[in-house]
Amino acid sequence: MTETAKRKKKKRGLKLRIGLAVVVLAAVGAGVYFKFFRTPPVEKFATTRVLKGSVIDKLAETGSIQLVRTVEVKSTIAGEVRQLPVEAGEVVTEGQVLAIIEPDPTQSLQLYQKRSAVDQARIQLKEQEQDVARRKSLYERNMLSAEEYEKNANALTQIRNQLRLAELEVEVLEAKANLSPQQKQNTLRTDEVKIVAPIGGVVIRRGVEIGEVVASGLSSFTGGTTMFEIGDPSQMIIKSEISEVDVGRLQVGQPVDIVADAFPDTTYHGRVRWVAPVGEKKAGSTLITFETEIEFLDHEPRLRQGMSCDVDIVFARHDSTAYLPTEAVLEVFPEDQEQAQEKVKGQRGRLVAYLTPSAPADSAAAGPAKAVTDSLTLDQFTEVDLTIGLETSTRTEVLNGLQAGDRVAANAKQIRDKKTGKALPPGPPSTGGGD
Repeated sequence: MTETAKRKKKKRGLKLRIGLAVVVLAAVGAGVYFKFFRTPPVEKFATTRVLKGSVIDKLAETGSIQLVRTVEVKSTIAGEVRQLPVEAGEVVTEGQVLAIIEPDPTQSLQLYQKRSAVDQARIQLKEQEQDVARRKSLYERNMLSAEEYEKNANALTQIRNQLRLAELEVEVLEAKANLSPQQKQNTLRTDEVKIVAPIGGVVIRRGVEIGEVVASGLSSFTGGTTMFEIGDPSQMIIKSEISEVDVGRLQVGQPVDIVADAFPDTTYHGRVRWVAPVGEKKAGSTLITFETEIEFLDHEPRLRQGMSCDVDIVFARHDSTAYLPTEAVLEVFPEDQEQAQEKVKGQRGRLVAYLTPSAPADSAAAGPAKAVTDSLTLDQFTEVDLTIGLETSTRTEVLNGLQAGDRVAANAKQIRDKKTGKALPPGPPSTGGGD
């Protein structure tokens, strides 16, 4: 190796050692700085603003729309369906013809027999009246005993009663068959029976087709064939199942906000109509529920039976009041009671929030729906006692201690734990926000 090559190699080695030394010194210096001279960052906490608006204590449930009044239409006689002028979904009036049935021959025979019994009773009545008239003449001339005359007069009364009974039976059968005046006069044949609507409303369901044979609704064995189901749409209710945990707060007349799944942009108004006195445990569930009926106060033609909807039963509502998110309010108990295993039932502690300096000038312009989220240090929070009103799962009404626009800690428990020196489990920093 030449002398020049040796000098170059020696120079490169020196540069490498100098570079390594510089790196080591920089690392040692950085470690000393971070350990002894660097100031740790100041921990900051999020805040929220006291807002003004509505605080509503409500119970959210689901239910389905039902009609208050529904009627099943059955035929009073057995027979074959000949005409069905009405379809499901049509609006009908009371007395409107829904179907025409050709009666079973045995049904027609029964009507013929009753009509025949009426004719026979009329003949017997005429004969008995003539007989009583003759015997009365004999009785007045003392040619007939009083006992014999009274016997014939009583027989006349019995025949009159039999005639009246037979006429009533015919009237009942004709009324059940909805016979026209012409059919009532026709004592030889009954060709058809009309089924009419007992109430006005909407045909919810049609259970038969032309050509089907229906059973009489007067049958004690089958109960008859349900031909139609008619509902009155002028009265609608919502049936909902309320848990036993919440049923104690329900009262008849409480207001209800209703949103149908079919029309999510519309809120209807209602009220609690009825609460079942006895709870029921559904199959496969350990929860006892109470059936509750909610009536609509708004008549809406678009709503139909069977629609699902969300209901908010309003227990209490305060409008235009100061409120805070629930996380910003903390209930504080004395130290000995906090350490106890069980708190005294029904006893409440102090309700506090942690107030910060005045909100910036632009906080009012942020609008009532936006909370201040500026982060402040721990020593900038001051504990304030509160008097509260209505409490919900998301909002707490502030009656005294704070006013709208004040800033408080977004997480009151976090501030108290820091001030009292209690360790908090590790986790992401709290972010402020309004309700």
